[in-house]
Amino acid sequence: MQSATTMVITMAGFGSRFRDAGYLQPKYMIEANGATLFDWSMRGLQAFIDQGSPFVFAVRRADMGAAFIRARANANGINVVRVIELDEPTDGQATTARLACNYLEPGTPVAIFNIDTGVEPYLLTPAQANCDGWIPCFRAPGDGWSFVRTDEACLAVEVREKKRISELASIGFYWFSSADIYCKAYDAYYSFDGREERGERYVAPVYNQLILEGREVTVTELDFDSVTPLGTPKEVETFVSLKRTNS
Repeated sequence: MQSATTMVITMAGFGSRFRDAGYLQPKYMIEANGATLFDWSMRGLQAFIDQGSPFVFAVRRADMGAAFIRARANANGINVVRVIELDEPTDGQATTARLACNYLEPGTPVAIFNIDTGVEPYLLTPAQANCDGWIPCFRAPGDGWSFVRTDEACLAVEVREKKRISELASIGFYWFSSADIYCKAYDAYYSFDGREERGERYVAPVYNQLILEGREVTVTELDFDSVTPLGTPKEVETFVSLKRTNS
């Protein structure tokens, strides 16, 4: 039986767009419709929480958010919590996750997520994680996503950041069958110059290394209405206004 997936939640960015829009607190502490963005994101991981998945949160030390994170994690039913505080910014989510994986057993399954996305509970389940990699997707408009091209068996054959190679956009949840596989894939993929996107190292393109090695990366599709992007002030404002309209 596969061991419980460790959830690596990357929340060590500056949140510049929110600060520029006048928000004073870290992004994950922002409240919308009666809950914080942290809470809305954890809601989508309920099946993993029920399974007893440990959670590792990577944050900026300067945000002084460790006590908040532990309190909200407890309120969301998360029993095993580790907070890693970073003194310096990294060059992207992929690197932040790579640092966090140093604290994990190499054979531990790992899922990388952020606090930018709300997903309806129980649409993401441990039972779906049965290959070397798994990327839940939805059909989203625009180019501001990580896109996945698949074959007839719904296996990923190419993953691109901000390049619309298909209709399938990642929801920002990235599962790997072990921390070791992720770390080695990250190290190999980003050993080549020019693979950053606008100077950032993203997680999604790391799957191209797994594909190159002949590993299977499965793709599942969620309904558009089951996913709530919360990564920008405009998306949060839209979320709040829609709730008001429907209440």
